[in-house]
Amino acid sequence: MSAPAMSRHLRVLRRTKLVEEGAVDHDARIRMYRLRREPLAQLQAWLGEIEGFWKDELGDFKAHVERRSKVGRK
Repeated sequence: MSAPAMSRHLRVLRRTKLVEEGAVDHDARIRMYRLRREPLAQLQAWLGEIEGFWKDELGDFKAHVERRSKVGRK
C-alpha cells in the first residue's frame, strides 16, 4: 500500500475514533496507532443482537420447512 493511501485510511480511522494516535518520543517521524476497544465492543454487541435475531428467524423457517415436508410425505 502506498504511503498516501495508508495516510488516508488512518485519517478515516482517526475520525471515526476507531484508533488513537500517539507519538514516539525519540523520533518525530514515527507515529503509533492503537485500536480503541470501546467502538469495537459496541460493534460486537450489535452484531450479537443481529446474529440472535437471524438465528431465531432461520430456526423458525427450518422448522416450518420440516413440518411441510413431513405433511407432503404422507
